[in-house]
Amino acid sequence: MLEVTLEILRFFVLALALGLFIHADRSVSYGRRGFLLIKIGFLLILFGVFMEITDQLDIPGWGMVADVHVNFYLAKVVGQLAGSVLLLVGLWFWLPSIRTMDEVQEALDRARSELEEHFVARTRELEAEVDRRCKAEAEGRISDERRRILFENSPIGITHGFVGGRFVERNRAYARMLGYDSPEEMAQAQALAGDTFSHIVDPADVERIVGQARNEDYVKDLIVRMRRKDGEIRWIRLEMAMARDHHGRNYYFYAFALDVTERKERSEALERYKRRLKGIFDSLPVGIFVVDRETHTMAWANPEALRMSGYTLDQMIGLPCREALCGDASFCPWGGIEEGVPCTDESFLTRKDGTRLPVLKNMVSTVVDGRESLVVSLQDISEQKRLEELREDVNRIVTHDLKGPIIGVINGCRLLLLEEESLDAELSEMLHLIENQAEKALQMIGLSLALYKIEAGTFTYEPEPVAVMDVVRETLVNLGGRIEDKRLAVSVLLDGGPDPGLGSPMIPANPLLLETMVANLLLNAVEAAPEGGEVSVGLEQGDPVVLTMVNAGAVPEALRETFFEKYSTGGKPGGTGLGTYSARLAAGAMGGTVELSVSDDEDRTTLRVTLPGA
Repeated sequence: MLEVTLEILRFFVLALALGLFIHADRSVSYGRRGFLLIKIGFLLILFGVFMEITDQLDIPGWGMVADVHVNFYLAKVVGQLAGSVLLLVGLWFWLPSIRTMDEVQEALDRARSELEEHFVARTRELEAEVDRRCKAEAEGRISDERRRILFENSPIGITHGFVGGRFVERNRAYARMLGYDSPEEMAQAQALAGDTFSHIVDPADVERIVGQARNEDYVKDLIVRMRRKDGEIRWIRLEMAMARDHHGRNYYFYAFALDVTERKERSEALERYKRRLKGIFDSLPVGIFVVDRETHTMAWANPEALRMSGYTLDQMIGLPCREALCGDASFCPWGGIEEGVPCTDESFLTRKDGTRLPVLKNMVSTVVDGRESLVVSLQDISEQKRLEELREDVNRIVTHDLKGPIIGVINGCRLLLLEEESLDAELSEMLHLIENQAEKALQMIGLSLALYKIEAGTFTYEPEPVAVMDVVRETLVNLGGRIEDKRLAVSVLLDGGPDPGLGSPMIPANPLLLETMVANLLLNAVEAAPEGGEVSVGLEQGDPVVLTMVNAGAVPEALRETFFEKYSTGGKPGGTGLGTYSARLAAGAMGGTVELSVSDDEDRTTLRVTLPGA
């Protein structure tokens, strides 16, 4: 009985094991063939145990086949032997799959871990992308708001739209530029006109705008005429920037508009002024040269300057100024010229062929085209020089021819005066007067010849002792009539004290030049002094001798720089402008000088003459 119980217990244990294997069948992915053999093996072993239990229970007829007892064969051979074999074979095939499943599980665990890491990383990327897009969207909104503020408040007219199509939007400055109160009002006006470009005057300008917008990426300085709301035509400068679509074609534009009517009118007025100024310069009978102050080369010349010099404009530009304008190549006038202060002198122009043309040269430093320059105007004085030379020749001839008749008058007077005892007193006085005046005329003729020689540099100076105070006294006597007419107070000083009227210091001089110099300077002082004024003449002895003449009344400021120049006069009736000029020539010929000083505060003019002493 115990054996039966043990077999039954073994039967249930094997049945339980078989049930576990059958329950685990769904989770087996690898070695399923071996797993099936294990289950069949368990079934056969379970069958063998069942047969042994029936054999031990000795159930009649059980296990008998044709009176042959097969229970043993079924329990031992089919059940235990075949089941064990199949169980072992199944384990042989199935057990290696357990290791494969562990590897697969490890791979799955790794894949799960990687997937989780990838999921976490991707989640973080998505979070960062969302954050970036949120920031970009915020920045875009801020940028759009800024663009809107700039667009609406810009002082420059702005409009944007599709190329060749309708305008999308205009700002207030654009509308106000064309006389509209708002962009909406302008849009309504164009909608009523049925033309987006109704404010553009010339249809050719519309074609030009659309054509350039389609074919160019950027359009600059496009000037068109636009019509304001009140009908006034204005000049507008456009600058356009285009955007391309995915086909690479311009489809959208931004245009910036600026009213340049006043600027264009000023520019046109300036151009007219330039043309008028060029016409004046081209027609002037004076040659004008512009010299670059930095390079000392010619920068420009007018047609008269080119005619005078013999150069073409291309040949003239870049030519060193010294070769044509400076006269003496060793002298350059640049250093002595101040900006805006003209400088005038006589010089000559060296022509292309090497000849020299006498000119009156006027130079002024200024700025031309942003560069420091010297503007030189030259006036051809060759004819004037020829006429001056002719006049000087005529004067010398006439002067020389006059000496003969005057000498004849003097000799006639002297012959008549030989019989002075037979002549009455009045006639004798007249003959002496005629003789004196004829001698003065002869002296004046000699003086004019002497001054000419001084100017020409051919004068030979031969000094002799001359009583200088006697010359002063005699000159004042000769001017007595004019002094009395103007009621002038004249004082004569010698070494700081009153002139005694007797005797005189002797100085080496030319009598004729000294008398002429003193006479011209005293005459100038008497004529310049106001009526009832004072004139003072003083002599200080020494080496040099200093003769000072002071008169009331200041020389006009405009005359001071040219006081001793030829033909310089202050407008005195009958004045020739030669008195002070000849006085300076005479003083220079005798080795002396003449200087002018003026006191505006004291309203006084002083002439100071220095001459070599004895």
